[in-house]
Amino acid sequence: MALLVVFTKFWEISILTTQGSQVAIEKQLSIAKDAAAKGDFQRAFMLFAELQKLNPKRGDVCFYFGAALLSVEEFDAAIKQLSLACQLLPTQHEPLFKLADAFEIVNSVADVETVIKFALAQFPEHPEVIYRAANFYREVGQLSKADKLATECITYSNDRLLSSYAWLLKLNLGQMQDITQAYDALSALNNINPKLVNVSDSILYNPSDSATHKNLKMIVNYALGRYFELINKTELAFSHWKTANTLQLSMCDYRVNDLSALFTAIKANSTKPKTHSGKNSDFTPIFILGLPRTGSTLLEQMLCQHSDVSSLGEQPIIANQVANFAAHHSQQPYPLFIPELNTSKGQEICQQAANIYEKAIKKRQLKTPFVIDKLPANFQSIGFIKALFPHAKIIHLTRQFADTGLSIFKNHFAANEPYLCDLEELSAYHQLHQNLMQHWQEIYEDEIFEMAYETLVGQPQAAIQQVLTFCGLSHQQQCWQSNDDDRDKHKVVRMIKTLSSAQVTEPVHQRAIGQHSKYAAYLKENGLVDDQHNPPII
Repeated sequence: MALLVVFTKFWEISILTTQGSQVAIEKQLSIAKDAAAKGDFQRAFMLFAELQKLNPKRGDVCFYFGAALLSVEEFDAAIKQLSLACQLLPTQHEPLFKLADAFEIVNSVADVETVIKFALAQFPEHPEVIYRAANFYREVGQLSKADKLATECITYSNDRLLSSYAWLLKLNLGQMQDITQAYDALSALNNINPKLVNVSDSILYNPSDSATHKNLKMIVNYALGRYFELINKTELAFSHWKTANTLQLSMCDYRVNDLSALFTAIKANSTKPKTHSGKNSDFTPIFILGLPRTGSTLLEQMLCQHSDVSSLGEQPIIANQVANFAAHHSQQPYPLFIPELNTSKGQEICQQAANIYEKAIKKRQLKTPFVIDKLPANFQSIGFIKALFPHAKIIHLTRQFADTGLSIFKNHFAANEPYLCDLEELSAYHQLHQNLMQHWQEIYEDEIFEMAYETLVGQPQAAIQQVLTFCGLSHQQQCWQSNDDDRDKHKVVRMIKTLSSAQVTEPVHQRAIGQHSKYAAYLKENGLVDDQHNPPII
């Protein structure tokens, strides 16, 4: 079998060498792309390299080669290939987008902006380029510039879906002086009479609706919900959010109940671990976790003002790389491999798995003594995380669930997850989350720090001082200091990819506390189970 693989690879290269025809090159490029798509990167890289030898001016080869390198986190090599692709394909914007992605991953915000500015100069009337630029400036907190670009996107776009995204962005940025123009445009996009704001169930479930049409109606209704929220028409706002959520739920391919067995298995396989040294890493990981919309971005931004702290953001490295490695070497999926981590073989797996995580951090140019990982779903992996890094700091954020529920319900999340677009599904997920967190707290006790969103925004100085003490960080006032002039100027501007990018540009405030009250009846009628949990106040 091994001989057959070698012969196959030899044959593929031979075709290129002996024929060198355009047809053969196209065929081999297709084979290389297919190999990369299937995860056979060794074969893909060999074929890409041979293609470049035959025709070094093929920008598409550089582009696909760079994209494949980016998939395996060979960032320097990927940037080199993608930069070359940008030079060889000056009439295409996709290589510029991919190059910006690469710079973003390695936290080179200045390089991302350079690429974005170049793209705008090269494609000044291209709506996709303009929309990408608008989102970049939203993510770095330049909201006025983002709003201006969103307007330009709408001006140049003939794509209804892209226009609806741009209108939703403008409404969420909060920079518009006259929002009635947004309502008029969105009503037209929704193909309804401006006075008619409800969408019939027959439209929601019409099987003839294409995916594009369904996405269009979903985004338009999220935006209309935001419009009516801004003018305090709560019933109409909730009606549009409900329509948007129903559409998005129809695109989810599972339900929260399908996760019950996984959560049961996590608890069954996660007991108090034996004492072991774990990985002696060069940094201390800080995991901020919990449900979405509970203040993780705000806490992250405050902590990142500290001279010893940087952030990975929300990247599924634990689940996609580290846990997969452990599953492969233990021959058992997560969480079934957890008990084995207490064995001598398991300790070796832990060391190697921890090395993978540490390598991923270093590749992203994060060199501070403390590094934040704020992926909310990491709460499912606390036992695994503590096995890898016993010294890791775990911060669990909570928030009054009705406020959390409303915040999730009214916002569009790109991932089609059922608990992000249905109140009953969210309530079920919340119950799974609470039960699992109770399990972890019984095991790790004071190794998990509980922080309420209400405390964080109500008494930020006292709250952050407690967090700094828990993490073993010195107290630096710029972490809670609201005056930008007093902040540590050496800190690098970060891109905030979450929905909170606009909110965190403001001083810390308490306006979001109790925001559900105007919608309480609608939330309850539509399946939100509020446990009336009252977070502790410092």
